[in-house]
Amino acid sequence: MRRPETTPGILLLAIVAIMALSTAGCLGETPVDIGWATPPGSAISGTEQEIQQLFDTYTQALVARDRDAFLSLIDAGNPDFLARQQQFFDYTENIPFDRYSITLDSLSEADDGSITAKTSEAFTLKGSFAALPDADRAGYRLVRHDDGWKLAGDATLQALGKERDARLWDLGKVEVAIGEHAIVLYHAAGEAVAGQAGGDVDRAYAQLTEALPGAEMPLVPVWVFSGKEQIDQAYPGQWQDWVGGASRQLGYDEEQGGEIILDARLFNEIGSYDPEYNRKMIAHELTHVALFSRTGDTTPSFLVEGLADFVAGLEATPYLAGKLRNGETISPTLRDLYYPSGFNVLISDEAATLAYEIADTAVAYLEREYGNEKVVMLLREFKRRELDTQPQEQLVDEVFRSVLGVGTDEFENGWRLYVLKG
Repeated sequence: MRRPETTPGILLLAIVAIMALSTAGCLGETPVDIGWATPPGSAISGTEQEIQQLFDTYTQALVARDRDAFLSLIDAGNPDFLARQQQFFDYTENIPFDRYSITLDSLSEADDGSITAKTSEAFTLKGSFAALPDADRAGYRLVRHDDGWKLAGDATLQALGKERDARLWDLGKVEVAIGEHAIVLYHAAGEAVAGQAGGDVDRAYAQLTEALPGAEMPLVPVWVFSGKEQIDQAYPGQWQDWVGGASRQLGYDEEQGGEIILDARLFNEIGSYDPEYNRKMIAHELTHVALFSRTGDTTPSFLVEGLADFVAGLEATPYLAGKLRNGETISPTLRDLYYPSGFNVLISDEAATLAYEIADTAVAYLEREYGNEKVVMLLREFKRRELDTQPQEQLVDEVFRSVLGVGTDEFENGWRLYVLKG
């Protein structure tokens, strides 16, 4: 999807979306001076079951909205941590958690008898993707009282060598709007953006399922942040160039799904002079969420990006058509975009514009000449062969022959004629 013409300093949205495909939750850890190995039979290993039970009770109370039970597990001797936990409970009041999981990974005992626990955390929302996403990592300090273990502080920095990434609820109370196909989470100031985004998802969903039969999904989470500053706190380092929205994969299993991240400030700013951009952006990102589990390591990048633009609504492609009519050399070529990384190596706006025009027209030609069922079959076959080690161009030719009945040479000849005819 190409950027609005009136915003020359902003890179293409879909490039940002590709950058967002890095595996969620895989955080690098800085080595720290803390012993995490718990030898079998040691005294500390006997507490692991008790502490896991504490985490289970804590998360069950959060999901059930049982404030008294939740706060009874917090050490009153740390008033700052207690206040933050009270705020956490209050700021998540409206979030329809279906499951919230904190899994104990390992323990370390301090000289004062307290314990630092390294954990993996994940949650699901009611009506949304059923499987827990790839986990975030965190750390807690725990102390023992007469009535059992209590949470006594956040120890993520000690455990992982980095601060815990922020969640939307760390930045203010979360409001929720549930539509037919989206669950939108936002702060009160973002209510207008949330309403428009939810409606845009519902409208785009019909286009998505028409273009990709069988691409039905549960409610897709849409997280609305006030601006890039908040997004950088929640997803540090994930998006260097930002245009207002992106999709994020939550895991490789189909039931883990994905989510959409929105920047309310840019959403309003761009929408003030190009209202169609936000609608197309959300449709584009919704398609990426649908494709996360349907694409693999051999799926051509032109197919992924072209489908996202096809659902969003194709734009004119004068740049590509002009070059082909004039017999000019184009770079990248369609064959360059047979590679899954084809869009990751674009180093200029000119190359990006050309790449998206190639992808858009190639998918439009596929849909017109072969139909959406064949497009779905292509996705399925590339996914089935994602571990294939033969050269990518040879693989694409084989898959095209098996699904479309033509090789890549014949397909490209037909595509060029399609572009030239306009």
